[in-house]
Amino acid sequence: MRTKTITDIDVAGKKALVRVDFNVPLSSKNPNDNITVTDDTASARHYLP
Repeated sequence: MRTKTITDIDVAGKKALVRVDFNVPLSSKNPNDNITVTDDTASARHYLP
């Protein structure tokens, strides 16, 4: 059985709780690498109208 992804689920007109873990390395309270945030933002936009 294939694992469902966010594109397989119809969320139109529904509420969704999405948890995102922004586990990024910090240096002086600033992110060293924002690739994780950039990638997760693309996923979160899937749920926005």
